[in-house]
Amino acid sequence: MSAIETSTDPYIILIGKYFQIVSQLGIFIIPTILFAFLDGRNIGKYLKLNAKPAFITMLFASIAIIAASPLINFIGEINQQMKLPEFMSGIEQWIRDSEDKAKILTDNFLNVTTSGGLILNLVMIAVLPAIGEEFLFRGVLQKLFNRWTKNIHLAVILAAFVFSAIHFQFYGFLPRFLMGIMLGYIFVWSGTLWAPILVHFVNNASAVIISYLSNIKIIDNSIETIGTGESASSPVLISLFLTAILLYLIYYFEKKRKER
Repeated sequence: MSAIETSTDPYIILIGKYFQIVSQLGIFIIPTILFAFLDGRNIGKYLKLNAKPAFITMLFASIAIIAASPLINFIGEINQQMKLPEFMSGIEQWIRDSEDKAKILTDNFLNVTTSGGLILNLVMIAVLPAIGEEFLFRGVLQKLFNRWTKNIHLAVILAAFVFSAIHFQFYGFLPRFLMGIMLGYIFVWSGTLWAPILVHFVNNASAVIISYLSNIKIIDNSIETIGTGESASSPVLISLFLTAILLYLIYYFEKKRKER
């Protein structure tokens, strides 16, 4: 298991991918399906998978997560610069070491140059997490938080907090928290879990595809750093504006659709 974290051996990396897929099924997908069944005996209704999504909502939501990339990158850069108090220096070093290992593992997973490797990564990094994590955090936890607090806004924030915290990446907490809030409100406005599932998939799949195209020398992976560095202000402001407009349009069209 320790070798999986840092090894560049293709066989060991493949074993790591196997464990990643099994963990997605065993931690997120199967337990939430079972919970939904035990709670109401109707999985589709409980998780809001039987609600038909509006095409315009799915389109705008998919564009919104792409448009938000520079803003998310900018917040991520700020998050990376955060430091814990001096008396917690040991904990900070442990966190950084853990996240460095996680980055090495992710880079090894993404280091593919074949169509088969691309498809496997899309399933492992985009399809399964999009389904499993949305089942758990929006489909179950957000609903439970709303039931307990009687406040949908607080429920969205709490679910997003747990969504980010459970990844155990302190220096990536804020951008993932922001993404969780976006996913939560898209779920609330659309009334269907398919909308945040699609957005989550688009976000993860775009990272996989960009990495693949970079590996085979079609594009420069510097596209992933838009919104960071000294010249970040313009892309970040444009990203903020476009994302806000798109999210408002989703809210507006869904409100009109429900009033019919």
